[in-house]
Amino acid sequence: MTVMTTSQEPGWALRYPELFAGLSIEQRWSVHNTIANGVLEGWTPEPADIADLTALVRGDIDGDEAVRRSDARMAARFGARAQ
Repeated sequence: MTVMTTSQEPGWALRYPELFAGLSIEQRWSVHNTIANGVLEGWTPEPADIADLTALVRGDIDGDEAVRRSDARMAARFGARAQ
């Protein structure tokens, strides 16, 4: 059995290294686990979704801005404002 350690790079960080730049290994795992949980629930994240998650964790945007961006993406995808 393989034991994961926090020194290993998470899979989503390997897939999108430019989006995970500037995050500590703990922050990378936190974002990775958030994405993985969403995927298990049926979410298909796009790079913009991952960029906003990493920006939020990095402190580049606040929670309100993350929600505004997510709402805008949902409106663009589905033609109506997400509630």
